[in-house]
Amino acid sequence: MGVSSIERRIAAIYRKEVDKQEINQRAMSQDINISPQLLSHILNGRRSMGIEKMVDVADYLQDPDTDFEAAAEMFHTPLPMNRKRRDDHPLSKMVGQDKEEMERIEVEKKYDVWDLLTIHPNELNHEEMDHLKDYWFELNDEIRMEISVLNSMCNRYGWNIREMNRLAKQREEVK
Repeated sequence: MGVSSIERRIAAIYRKEVDKQEINQRAMSQDINISPQLLSHILNGRRSMGIEKMVDVADYLQDPDTDFEAAAEMFHTPLPMNRKRRDDHPLSKMVGQDKEEMERIEVEKKYDVWDLLTIHPNELNHEEMDHLKDYWFELNDEIRMEISVLNSMCNRYGWNIREMNRLAKQREEVK
């Protein structure tokens, strides 16, 4: 079985991270239970790694940014602008989104944004105003990411984005 172009790109991502972390490939190969030669071939894009080895290598590297890059290649999705995006994607746990989600919830507990929005701006202190700005920036990043995904889907499947928006509006009106 040949090596797919996706696997070659993922191998290049992994190779870059192995070099960056200055990992001893012999020790790494022992830890993920493959021969050093096979690991070398995988990291150089000459051998297929399969999903199990992709996960083994990702677990070994323990770098969420590398995981996101590999997931973007694997699923043809754009790289997120802000990794604090909330979704139910199966790779969420692999990239540490659960931890980020818990941190976000803790921040939101500190100030209930909706309560702050009812207060006149002159009555907010500097820290509360900064919190609102941070919340706005996070929402902006999430919205831009979602729009990027919607545009990618329309481009990939040949859908007309205006028609899809019209259908979505009709669907929402029915509910």
